[in-house]
Amino acid sequence: MRMKTQTIIDLLIFRTGANLRAEASQYYLTYLWWVLEPILMMGVFYLVFGIFLQRGTPDFVGFLLCGLTFWNWFNRSVNNASSSIMGGQRIMLQVNIPKIFFPLEVLVSDAFKQLFVTTLLLVFLLLYPTPVTVTWLALPILMFIQLIITAATAILCAGLVPFVPDLRFIIATGLQLLFFASGIFYSMESVVLPQHQFIIYLNPLTGLLANYRGILMYSKWPDWVYLGKVLFGASVFLFFSIWVVSKLDHVYPRVCQQ
Repeated sequence: MRMKTQTIIDLLIFRTGANLRAEASQYYLTYLWWVLEPILMMGVFYLVFGIFLQRGTPDFVGFLLCGLTFWNWFNRSVNNASSSIMGGQRIMLQVNIPKIFFPLEVLVSDAFKQLFVTTLLLVFLLLYPTPVTVTWLALPILMFIQLIITAATAILCAGLVPFVPDLRFIIATGLQLLFFASGIFYSMESVVLPQHQFIIYLNPLTGLLANYRGILMYSKWPDWVYLGKVLFGASVFLFFSIWVVSKLDHVYPRVCQQ
């Protein structure tokens, strides 16, 4: 018998909490590691680029960390979710649970941890120092749009990998390529001719990262028209991904056993 929606939600909350506690228990510092890991990452980049190399403009370290913080969220969630349906083989053979549950579990867990990382980024920007302006209020909107993009990508990857397990390596390579094409280490305006920039911004992460930096570092409101288009496209993509996984729901237990 198929599980009810409320039961699935309760199970999602329970398993997310259990997985977070289990992950934290693997380290001597437990939950403190969620804070120390991004602090160490930010410290390394500040040391290398801000002190040793003195790379770029005076705000380069903040520019870099804004890009890395939100890129890592997308990268981590898509990578972790890609194998989630395959990893849920034991559960799906025992309970008739919608298979979209497994990538959703990963997305909720990673989104929760991202809140800690984003808070640390804001603290770093305050110490940098970066002026706090009213444009910071747009941050939750940008994060919501990124969550839609991340969910759409992660769910589709999770739905396809059970049929072609080697697709995980292609996904990892694609994410690496996207990493260098998203303007994390450089401003797109500085390397691409103005008449060609529209091609670069077809990658929604490029535009999102630029808007993150705009609201957090340069007191600029986001490009609402651009974000509206990205949200619409991401929503369509998300519905498509959910539709694909739902259509194949009954096939996954058999495929994952092979």
